[in-house]
Amino acid sequence: MKTKNIIHLSTSRLKEYIESHNEKEYAIIDVRQPEEYYESHIPGARLIPFTTLGTRITKLPEDMDLIFTCRSGARSKAAAALAYDILERPGKIFNHEGGILAWNDKTLHDFPKVQALGPKNDFEEMLLAAIDLEKGAWNFYKSILAKFPHEPFSHAIEYLSLAESDHAEALYRILVTRKNDIPEFDTLFLGMKGDILEGGITLSDALSRLDLIKEAQPLAILDMALDIEYAAFDLYRSGADLVDEPDIKKTLYGIANGEKNHMKKLSEAFSYLT
Repeated sequence: MKTKNIIHLSTSRLKEYIESHNEKEYAIIDVRQPEEYYESHIPGARLIPFTTLGTRITKLPEDMDLIFTCRSGARSKAAAALAYDILERPGKIFNHEGGILAWNDKTLHDFPKVQALGPKNDFEEMLLAAIDLEKGAWNFYKSILAKFPHEPFSHAIEYLSLAESDHAEALYRILVTRKNDIPEFDTLFLGMKGDILEGGITLSDALSRLDLIKEAQPLAILDMALDIEYAAFDLYRSGADLVDEPDIKKTLYGIANGEKNHMKKLSEAFSYLT
């Protein structure tokens, strides 16, 4: 995925873009579910639900700029990344930050950003931090399952919780090649606090936000999960570019690709809500 070429637009910048461009030059793609779209949408936006994006996106004219929007910016951010991965086109790809909530002057604060992998001296500490972030996401998904064990989206959340521990174990395998005095993986992973998620939000804040979700509850939960998975993708994709060792680079790219597949898995979960 080439996410560095995706342009993120605030609502004010999006309105400026719309005012300064001819309608033939761009398409606004709303990737929410139909019931969300018909309740309120940006004038002129085309409805292509996130669940159908992969099969319909290639039918849009290649010379048009594509602007993705959704409820809060989580699905549109993932959709823009996936579209950029699929398409080879001259048109630009944009993500509308804040989605229809921002368009309608409603505020939803974004997750803070965390950089666990980067140009630091102690790579072993970076790996331990990344494993702890995986534990944080694992904790969050387990909390969702405990609260909503029988929802249609629960199987996707269960899949993600298992994937978090798998990614943590992949990071652990790098760690043991560089550091000998560490416990077995299960002991290390279960003993970690996991109080920060991959997206940078604290676990306690994420759980508080989960408790506040009332209207469109499943959609909001899946949006939160998408935000976490996108942040994780960005973490490992960027981290892979910062290391020189081929085996480690390959592992980090593999985890990044796994996070991309998680976003696709979540897109399937949205279809269960229709």
